[in-house]
Amino acid sequence: MGSLDNKDKNSNEAVTTPMDYRYMKFLRLVLRIISGWPGKELGEKQLLMEGRGYIMYNATLSLLYFLLEMLYLRDHVEHLTFMELGHNYIVLLMTLLSCSRCVTLCFASKYPKVVIKFVEVFHLCHHRNKSEYAESIFQRVQKMSGVFTVYLSCITLNTLIMFNLTPVYNNYAHGKYASMNNLENTTYEHAIYLKFPFDAYSNFNGYMVAFTFNWYGSYLCASSVTMLDLFLSVMVFNIWGHFKILLNILETFPRPALENAETDVGSVQFSESEQADVKALLRECVIYHRFIADFANQMSDAFGIALFLYYMFHQVAGCLLLLECSQMNAEALLRYLPLTLMMFQQLIQVSIIFETIGSESDKLKHAVYEIPWECMNSKNRMTALIYLMNVQKTIHVTAGGMVDVGVTTMASILKTSFSYFAFLRTVGAE
Repeated sequence: MGSLDNKDKNSNEAVTTPMDYRYMKFLRLVLRIISGWPGKELGEKQLLMEGRGYIMYNATLSLLYFLLEMLYLRDHVEHLTFMELGHNYIVLLMTLLSCSRCVTLCFASKYPKVVIKFVEVFHLCHHRNKSEYAESIFQRVQKMSGVFTVYLSCITLNTLIMFNLTPVYNNYAHGKYASMNNLENTTYEHAIYLKFPFDAYSNFNGYMVAFTFNWYGSYLCASSVTMLDLFLSVMVFNIWGHFKILLNILETFPRPALENAETDVGSVQFSESEQADVKALLRECVIYHRFIADFANQMSDAFGIALFLYYMFHQVAGCLLLLECSQMNAEALLRYLPLTLMMFQQLIQVSIIFETIGSESDKLKHAVYEIPWECMNSKNRMTALIYLMNVQKTIHVTAGGMVDVGVTTMASILKTSFSYFAFLRTVGAE
């Protein structure tokens, strides 16, 4: 997977579409498995794992996992310890988050439209020829996207392995695999506890079926969270790149040809031919800014509910994960520490990445004010003034149309999670 960060180095032809890049091909592959890639809408050959029927299959499967977890909790809640309850609630919340992603994105009509616009219009490969600076930003974003894809994929795989193999090791360490017969006075340990129509907890054959079922469910749940977050991050990287290109255009805005160091500021105006060029350049900047803002707003509409539920999940699950890790034994740390680190780093990285949109957008008002508006004629000054007014509002992607996705919201969630953790820790000790 180390080659995901760039295009095939043996190719001598210029890449003209996002799908020529390996990290985008990888994203398409993993998103197809969870019904998150609109291949039909993009005009691609439809596979068996695509289409409305496959979306219904994934949604039904996610709901089935959720119901089986609820039924298990209903039957065993009185016999579970405080920490065992915490484990089951964590799994239940993650399954619920997976279901919400399927409903709010895969079944929604806005999500495919955002993906189509990103792939066909917005991706920086369609804008790399604007200037040498645009090409350099394009290459930078490509490397960022590729490295981030490899990093997040490795983190997800490691978390899946540790979460599912820790119970296997515990069963082995306690000698539960020594005999293939039914266990007596004990049960097999699982990563996910579900109510099965067969004995999956003392019968070895039933255990193996449940073990396979749990692995598949873990993969679907992890992919629906991390891979969609990865796709979101790649989109944000491209928004950041567009802002950098626009800022460069404004910062290198031309000045009057006759202006020199001895001339008073504002006393030299653009010539008539230069005024026409300035008008065209201002128009280009206005259109470019609107293009970026429209895509950010479209992302908010498509991902807003999913991001809001994502923040709600972290608000509750964060303190439960910390509670499980607080047992401070090898078993708990092997199972929950990778999951805790992955979930917190997901929250932090998504928030920081989205914060870059606001920080780059906030620079626009200063860049627009610095253009030589004093050298323009009245019409161009009016255009510059209107443009300056438009860029005063910082562009943000919002969660559910209520809160900005960024560092401030992240800090609030982390603070609350630690407060709830301290409270639950006290309750558990009692």
